[in-house]
Amino acid sequence: MRLPTSARAASPVVSTLLLVAIAVILAAVVSVFALGVAEDVDDAGPTVSESSGEFVAGGDTTDQVVRISHVAGDDVPVDTIEIVVRATDCDTEARLVDLPSTGTANTIDSSNVAGDASLIDNGPGRAGELIGSDTNNVFSAGETIEFRVAVGGCDFRVAGNDSLTVLVVHTPSDSILIRQELRA
Repeated sequence: MRLPTSARAASPVVSTLLLVAIAVILAAVVSVFALGVAEDVDDAGPTVSESSGEFVAGGDTTDQVVRISHVAGDDVPVDTIEIVVRATDCDTEARLVDLPSTGTANTIDSSNVAGDASLIDNGPGRAGELIGSDTNNVFSAGETIEFRVAVGGCDFRVAGNDSLTVLVVHTPSDSILIRQELRA
């Protein structure tokens, strides 16, 4: 007795499909371990549960000051953060990077400015700084980061230029710790 020809072809097709499925699953498992895709999934950034911001607009050397305060939450090492400053009304953005500065303890100088350097005022006597009760380069509750926005970068004395967004970004986790929308 001979089986129909169509019944014989089913076994090679099923085995080929099973072999391909096993190869795909095995490749996915190996890639997760080899490329380390799964290890970064649980690396959450620190939490800043409460913050405050202040922006004093004006034209002399004591004005156009931005202060971002860490009110409550985790301590954050200063060398793991970047500060993004967006003056949307003037269509410009700058970032404060490589904090703290290599200069005087807790200061922000021109080497710490990326993007539109004209937005951040780092002239003599006007450099920004991390203001707090300690100098251990940790942004803790009760501490404030202060810097000046340069009049040349975006003059907030001009009508219509009144919006400033400040983001404090935790660079290892690429998460936003603080987002402040400030008005002049």
